[in-house]
Amino acid sequence: MTRASQTGMEAGIAAALLQEQLPSELVVTEPPAVGALSRLWNTQVKGRPAVVARCRTTADVQAAVNAARSAHLPLSVLAGGHDWAGSAIRDGGLLVDLRSMRQVAVDGAEARVAGGATVSDVLDAARPHGQAAAVGTVGSVGFAALTLGGGYGTLIGVIGLGIDNLLSAEVVLADGRVATADPEQDPDLFWALRGGGGNFGIVTQIRTRLHPYAMVTSGMIAFALDQARPVLQGWRDLTASADDALDVMFGAMSTPAGRVLFTAPTWAGEPGEAAAQITRVRMLGEPVLEDVGQRALADTVHALDSTFPRGNYRLGARILPGLTDGAIDAFLRSAEAMPGTCALNVHHAHGAATQALASEAAYPYRDEHLVVEIIGRWADGDGAAVSAWVQDTERHLDAHALPGGWANLMAHGDPRAQDAYGINTSRLLTTKLHYDPDGVFSAIPIPE
Repeated sequence: MTRASQTGMEAGIAAALLQEQLPSELVVTEPPAVGALSRLWNTQVKGRPAVVARCRTTADVQAAVNAARSAHLPLSVLAGGHDWAGSAIRDGGLLVDLRSMRQVAVDGAEARVAGGATVSDVLDAARPHGQAAAVGTVGSVGFAALTLGGGYGTLIGVIGLGIDNLLSAEVVLADGRVATADPEQDPDLFWALRGGGGNFGIVTQIRTRLHPYAMVTSGMIAFALDQARPVLQGWRDLTASADDALDVMFGAMSTPAGRVLFTAPTWAGEPGEAAAQITRVRMLGEPVLEDVGQRALADTVHALDSTFPRGNYRLGARILPGLTDGAIDAFLRSAEAMPGTCALNVHHAHGAATQALASEAAYPYRDEHLVVEIIGRWADGDGAAVSAWVQDTERHLDAHALPGGWANLMAHGDPRAQDAYGINTSRLLTTKLHYDPDGVFSAIPIPE
């Protein structure tokens, strides 16, 4: 029997098992429909599953896990679909599609978030209550995956990382059982999820803290690239003494006004102090673009969805312990060589994000640091030049970077994954062996 024939037989078994548990329209096997359902944000991901289970409930997810195991099919999970490296798709496997599970229920200072909900779903639900969550900068990203992978965002100084706000997680394990992981129940699983991502099971619901930051002062102040060096040196001085309520992301991108160094300040403190805080950022140079005002955090995040639309991507990241003069040199070298469709985004972990011990959760980066996101994007055609720029940028930053790095932006096979969890590596692998001994789940890279 050929491998293709065997896969077809296994897919047929899985589909039959699923159809005993789910309505037939939720079990998809026709190639055109499967292809449409398995399209990711990064169109460079070409793999296709053999079966898609369009899950609506935790019981549906259990049925999908059991069917995949019984039929010996590889399993993958799709929620937001922003997994650029493609682990959400296993070629010839069974895809657990969570995108119908997007419910968000707000209860005071916490929210129950279904596994397929996006960042926008959470912010939109929390907004009428005057609340916000620990979120990133793009609304279409899956909220659970963002949270479990670390969770960098503009409120980081006052509420910490996404993992710091996780209260519990409902997880379908490899044997089909449902576990509720929190500090008292399955504490090792709860520890590992916070930074280890979806490598231990399928997260069907999380509880997360909310905070009274629905309205913030935020926006963009951009400077011509020839001002970048003094602006970044000024940024370093500014953030050394700034209130934790002021977050100032920065980066490089192309605009109609030319290539710029942008800053994205967010003030989450007393509204009456906002003007003075934003003035400190404005005074770093002579702005060529400025759009800052009091607005809903949800609107700020929604506005960036169109900045990085579905298309061809190659991403990378490096974690820097600080913005030294050498790191500025490396950043500017890449910014000056950057293709027009690409961008550099730099998150600053400070304040509340640095209050936990490195061993408190699987994610170990707890000293103040910078995460440089390297975003390579190109139109249809050959992406060799963009890919080369991403690799060059990684090399330029390597001399200034910490070992390991942010696994959420690593591809499988990246050798840096071996060091990504530092002192937590042994415990992470022990937990993986306990909860998923057969390696059913493969999300963000972890050490082997």
